[in-house]
Amino acid sequence: MELEFTKTDISHYDLVYDTVCSREETLEMIVPDACPDIVQVADTYGFCVLSRREMTDSGAMLAGRVKVTILYLPEGSSGLRRLEAELPFQHMTECASVDSGCRLLAGADVVTAETRMINPRKILLRVDLHERIQVYRPETMSLCSGLEAEESLGLQQRVEHYQASCTLSCAEKEFPFEENLTLPGGRSTAAVLRLQPNVYCSESRLIGSKLVVKGGVLLHLLCQGEEGELYTADFDLPFSQMLESGGAGEEAMFQLFLQVLDWQLGELSPDGRSISVSLELAAQAVFYETLSAAMVTDAYSTYFPVTMERKSWSFQRLTDSSVQRQVIREFAALETSGVRTVCDSHLELGAVQPRLESDSFVLSVPVAATVLYLDEAGQYRSLRHTFTVSLQQPAPQQGKISCHCVPGRLEVLPAAAGVELRGTVEFHTQTRQLFSVEGLARLELDTDHPLSHEGQPSVVLRRPEPGESLWELAKRYATTGQEICAANGITEEQALGDQMLLIPRKR
Repeated sequence: MELEFTKTDISHYDLVYDTVCSREETLEMIVPDACPDIVQVADTYGFCVLSRREMTDSGAMLAGRVKVTILYLPEGSSGLRRLEAELPFQHMTECASVDSGCRLLAGADVVTAETRMINPRKILLRVDLHERIQVYRPETMSLCSGLEAEESLGLQQRVEHYQASCTLSCAEKEFPFEENLTLPGGRSTAAVLRLQPNVYCSESRLIGSKLVVKGGVLLHLLCQGEEGELYTADFDLPFSQMLESGGAGEEAMFQLFLQVLDWQLGELSPDGRSISVSLELAAQAVFYETLSAAMVTDAYSTYFPVTMERKSWSFQRLTDSSVQRQVIREFAALETSGVRTVCDSHLELGAVQPRLESDSFVLSVPVAATVLYLDEAGQYRSLRHTFTVSLQQPAPQQGKISCHCVPGRLEVLPAAAGVELRGTVEFHTQTRQLFSVEGLARLELDTDHPLSHEGQPSVVLRRPEPGESLWELAKRYATTGQEICAANGITEEQALGDQMLLIPRKR
């Protein structure tokens, strides 16, 4: 006789693919006829424009282009010029067990952008990218949370409750951002040589069914004055947006990703004192719900033999979600003459590399700092310094961690025989504890062959073994925990000691 289970269905999104891919793109480029010959490349800056993110039946497809800004010294001039290039890309990442119905959250960043002169009219561009890819598949977990049976069958069941976290929904919203920038100092600007955009979150919280996100867009401009002098301008422009939470309550946890998808600079005003900028931004969020999962983990009958089929269910429990800022203090040595003036700088971050050491996660991110400067002879030069920034996080038992990093603004100070680098890197981490629970998936009673207690005493007197539970005692002697408690004047909540117990058998 097979018994019916009461089922509890939990709809959620299962993270079936989570990786960071490294890519390299190269391009040989002829210098346009309108540009003079290149004498020396001073600096290269790359920005990844991710225009397509799609799921197919075999994996994830990312496509876009890398905007590259090259600063160089032209023949016959001592001032810097700008040359722009674009490297298109389309990458396919094969993922097992996915289809077009899965949700894709993805981002891409430039790790390295380099320019090598082949001759004064030809250059080779090389760009290293890292792509963050997460694929969520909608699933329904059906748990056996109870058994339905007549009292005459003598069925006893153990139902246990577990606190677990499940991914309730994934949300994404793209939104435009436009601003007219007034350049500082009241000076006339001849050209904007470079724009470095970044976006950050200052506050985020769930209100009703909406995730309210407040933050800012950081814009760093390298400008050139009428006399060829360089100066920088920084802007911190606020924004606010709302995302649908997909039914997550205000107590839900979430992980938020912000990124700049694209940007465009307008024309300088006739007086060279203002310029417009337009950006395409994206906010991605993953929402987690904490639930109490009830499962039948064991059962027996006091009257009939039982045949059971067990199954293991996998769960996770979010143990920490935090943002921690690590300070950069680095010295970069120069092989040539010293620094007269620091003109500009920028940071690029690679993929976070986690490793488990004892009871802690050590998160390391490779960092590349590029400094554009004038040396003591008045020549433009570029310094590239690579190093690693690390963070240590406690690791729960059977733990797993996810992390992405956001660079802060880099400050560069001239020093003897080099420069001192000061800045910050934000580590956005989420720690999960993974565990599995074995429960019942099928149960059958052999009602044709009842249990026989002939020749056995009606009451057993014995001492519990160390660690033996009331449930295990009752199951062993085909009785109930209630009857053992009644016979010994104890309650089910009391822990069993080493006292002798009367164990009455069912008749």
